[in-house]
Amino acid sequence: MQWYWVDLAIAAIIALSVLTGLIRGFVKELIALCIWILALWLAYRCNDMLNPWLQPYIQDNTVRKGAGFVLILMATLLVGAIINAIFSFIMKRTGLSGTDRMLGMAFGFIRGVFIVSLIILVVQMTSMPHEEYSRNSRLYSSFNPVVHWLNGLVPEFIKQAQIIDKQNGIIDISDQNDLELS
Repeated sequence: MQWYWVDLAIAAIIALSVLTGLIRGFVKELIALCIWILALWLAYRCNDMLNPWLQPYIQDNTVRKGAGFVLILMATLLVGAIINAIFSFIMKRTGLSGTDRMLGMAFGFIRGVFIVSLIILVVQMTSMPHEEYSRNSRLYSSFNPVVHWLNGLVPEFIKQAQIIDKQNGIIDISDQNDLELS
């Protein structure tokens, strides 16, 4: 079996993540991860707090929740980026070692696997997993354990949404039997 374009895309995403980890180092990557986790948590827990301000502009409740999520996420990431820049300036004064960069590579690999798994999870909520490229890929199915784990973390309001499928019309993705995790 030859390498398919999906395999090359997966390898490229992971390689780019590893390279970024090598360049930035473990400490900066860890701070960035903590900021992302905090941003996602705050956005998930607090998006309803923006409802009173968004209601005059957005009538649909689902869209309003999504907009609140995105606004809180972006604001938290912006503040986090400023904090990370300040911390990075302080860390440069101490001099980062090669160990920090090697740990950054390992961190980058784990992050790359997570990103690929998240992309696969989203793709599997459509008709795309039934396509030839997912069946012929050497690497696609090896991400299934992480994809299954991530599927359990998807917020319920997203699972209850409907996706427009090009071949089959509208699919209710709240029925987990429709998600074929190959």
